[in-house]
Amino acid sequence: MIDVWDAGLPAPREPGGLGRLACSIGTDTFPAAFLDCLQANVDAAHFSVIRVAARRPSLLFAGTQHRDRHLVYRCWDAYAAQYHQHDQLFERMRRLHQTGGREPVGRLSADDIAFLPYRRAIYTENGMSERLSSYCVDTDGTPVLLNLYRHHEQGPFSDLEIASFEALGPALVRLIGGHRALREAQRATDSRAVLRGIEPTLSDREVEVCARLLDGMTHAGIAADLGVKESTVKTYRNRAFDRLGIHFRSELFALCRR
Repeated sequence: MIDVWDAGLPAPREPGGLGRLACSIGTDTFPAAFLDCLQANVDAAHFSVIRVAARRPSLLFAGTQHRDRHLVYRCWDAYAAQYHQHDQLFERMRRLHQTGGREPVGRLSADDIAFLPYRRAIYTENGMSERLSSYCVDTDGTPVLLNLYRHHEQGPFSDLEIASFEALGPALVRLIGGHRALREAQRATDSRAVLRGIEPTLSDREVEVCARLLDGMTHAGIAADLGVKESTVKTYRNRAFDRLGIHFRSELFALCRR
C-alpha cells in the first residue's frame, strides 16, 4: 500500500501538546516537547525531518522512542547515501504537489517498496513496517518531509492518528524550522564565539562539532547534521579536544560554561 492524498480535512480534535511545543522553540526542552506532542497524537517509533534538495537530501531533525537510540540515524545515513532516489512515496507526493496539491500526506507499507535493497536495508532488517509522511516546501521551494515510522509490533497507523497527522504535520515542520533558526543564532553568538575565544586555532569544522556537542547532540546526530561520517565527527572532536587540552565532553561543558 502506497497512498498519497491532499490534506484538506479538519482535524477530528485539537492536536495535543502543540501549545507547549510552540512555547519551547529555541530552548533545550524543544526535542522532548516535540516527542511528547507526537506521542499525544500519533504513536511513532521514530521521526525524521528531511530537506530534499536536487543533489542530496539533508537531515534537519530526528528523534526516537526506540530502545536503539541510533537506529534512526543509521537508517538516515543509508537512505541519503544509497536509497533516496528509490523513494516511491516521495515521488508521488511531489507529483501531487506539482499538480495542485497543497500539502500532500502519504502512507507507505514496507511490503510495497519495489526496490528490494532499499526495503531490506531500511525496513526489513530493522523490523519497521510503515511510514507516514507530510510534504511541504520551504521558502525557496525545496521539498521538506516529516516522516513517522512504525515497527511491526506497533501495528498500523489508525484512522484517527492519520487524521491528526494531516492537521499537525505542516505545523510541526514550521516549528522545527523556527527552532533550528533560533538555535543556530544562539550558537553563532554563544558557543562558537566562546570556543574561538578560548582557542583561536580551532578550525571551522572543529568549532561546529564542539558547538553541537555543547548543544547535547550525539555523534551520529552531528554526522547527519553536517553531512559527514560519524568517524569524521570523532576525528574533528579529537583534534579540537587536543587543542583545548581536554579529554571528555564534560570537560568541554566545564570549559565553555564557566
